[in-house]
Amino acid sequence: MTPIELPIRWIPKRRTHWAVALAITVVSLGVAWGGVWLATRAFGGEGGLTPTSTLFPALIVIAIYAGWRWSVGSVTLLGLTIIVLTLLNTESRISAGVWISFLLFLASAITTCILAGAVRELLIRLDEEGRARRAAETHFQESEGRFRALADSAPTLMWVTNRDRVRGFVNQAYLDFLGLPEEQALGFDWRSRLHPDDADRIAAEQIEGEASRRPFVLEARYNRADGEWRWLRSISRPRLGPDGAFEGFIGIAFDVTDAKKAEADLMRINELLAERVEATLAERDIAQAALAQSQKLEALGQLTGGVAHDFNNLLTVVIGALDIILRHPDDAARRQRMGEAAIAAARRGERLTQQLLAFSRRQPLKPENVIVDEVLAEAEPLLRRAVGENQRLTVDLQATAGIARIDPSQLEAAVLNLVLNARDAIDEGGQITLATTKTKIAQQRGDTPAGEYLAVCVTDDGEGMDAATAAHVFEPFFTTKPVGKGTGLGLSQVYGFVRQSNGSVEIDSKLGQGTTVRLLLPLAQADEVVAASDTIAPLPPAEPMKVLLVEDDADVAELVEAMLRELGHTVVAASDAHAALRKAASETEFGLMLTDVIMPGGKNGVELAREMTRLHPGLPVILSSGYTGETLAGAEQAPWPLLRKPYTIEALSQVIAETMHARTLN
Repeated sequence: MTPIELPIRWIPKRRTHWAVALAITVVSLGVAWGGVWLATRAFGGEGGLTPTSTLFPALIVIAIYAGWRWSVGSVTLLGLTIIVLTLLNTESRISAGVWISFLLFLASAITTCILAGAVRELLIRLDEEGRARRAAETHFQESEGRFRALADSAPTLMWVTNRDRVRGFVNQAYLDFLGLPEEQALGFDWRSRLHPDDADRIAAEQIEGEASRRPFVLEARYNRADGEWRWLRSISRPRLGPDGAFEGFIGIAFDVTDAKKAEADLMRINELLAERVEATLAERDIAQAALAQSQKLEALGQLTGGVAHDFNNLLTVVIGALDIILRHPDDAARRQRMGEAAIAAARRGERLTQQLLAFSRRQPLKPENVIVDEVLAEAEPLLRRAVGENQRLTVDLQATAGIARIDPSQLEAAVLNLVLNARDAIDEGGQITLATTKTKIAQQRGDTPAGEYLAVCVTDDGEGMDAATAAHVFEPFFTTKPVGKGTGLGLSQVYGFVRQSNGSVEIDSKLGQGTTVRLLLPLAQADEVVAASDTIAPLPPAEPMKVLLVEDDADVAELVEAMLRELGHTVVAASDAHAALRKAASETEFGLMLTDVIMPGGKNGVELAREMTRLHPGLPVILSSGYTGETLAGAEQAPWPLLRKPYTIEALSQVIAETMHARTLN
């Protein structure tokens, strides 16, 4: 504090207490008059020190420290005192000029008091403003110090730029990253620290961001003071002044190198995990394939125990009957009886192969729009014979005029399987019920979509099954019967037929409460209904002709050739497609070609038929096969009739007659 400021500090900022003001007034006036008296005593009247020379400073002191009112009051009181004393002194006469001088003195004194009061107010204001300024400077310094301490303690780079893009402030992390003092860091050009691969991109993004005067983000690699490349992610925001004008940018930058590395590591982990998952899935697929192969082998073993047993029984009948016929060629009655037994056994074998194909859904069906109740009514006598006399069969057909698009013979076989299965499940005197009805499923139930269905139900009052057993009844080769009593294909054939017919199968069974198997067949609109009793009169045998027979199996070829000769035809045989083409080129024209579908040599029967009809337009063709396979499904859609093996001479004669009759119609 300077000597000049010290008196100012003592000036009261508020109204002075009257006692203090009185003391200041008395002391100031006393000092003033005392000084005059001492000077007069010391120098006589020669000193030049008059009362006015000390009075005015005293009045100024009183006005400043006690208040201008006390100063004015002092002058007024002094003036009145002088006037009273003068008037009481009658010995002397005071001239008018003295009175005028005295009054001017009083006016000057009062003016001095008022001006001193104004000076007091001015000094107080200046002191207050000085104090406020010093307080603001102190507060600003403290605030700046706190901001600096806070910014320097932050682990991120922070800076403030001006309108000219020059840094006005940087924190300690900023300085540490650059390794420069603050003076150099404020004007440092960061482009010299940018990674070459990021320089062009960052330059363009920074120009665009600063021009927009909106927040923007940059991310690039920068060379730190120690020479290490670090990823920095900076965020810049515009800085506005009190009037809202743009003043520059405030920025902050994070070191995201570790995050980048973690992201790369995570991506690598994900790649490794994906590779591991892929390898695991591959191992699972291999294991599943091995399991499936094991299950196939297990199923094959079950097939060996069931199907082989049935086929051996059938072959025993066929071989035994043929052996007896050969031993007794002249016994016509025995030959007839044994021949019929052999044919019946062969038919049973044919049905068994159809069951296998039906389960695998590869048995070709011949769907027709049929009235189901009529089909089952026609099959009722067969079903009653199958049940026998010791069990009861009730047939309740309520799906009157219910039509389904199915293969009627396969439906008969499926219902027969269900009835036989129910017969084996009940005791003597038990009850089996075959019923039909129309039903509507409002919403999808399992594999059965919503819609209208015709339900064929076979119910028995046998022991029933637990849930675990019921869950496997439609699996191939699964059976609860003793070894040798069945192949386990009965219900599998039922399931395959229904699924091929776009239907579904449901089973309800509980131990001690019997079993119900329900076939749900989609209802069809009958544009053309073929009743079960409808038959087509066979055509008369075709006229003798020259037939090209193409068959790779020598035994089958010999048998079919014998059949054709029996029908009066001339036969030219070929073992494959290429041989057939050579025969057709060298022989005279043929009236018919009968060819197998699956043959060796790289060309199947369908391809052969297409080429032969191209070379010989109008040539009638009959295809023949026991099983066409998935790869030759085109045989089903081919424009030529398909004769399925095994077949009789009557079936062969009929298909030849139908083929030749169709040719004449065309």
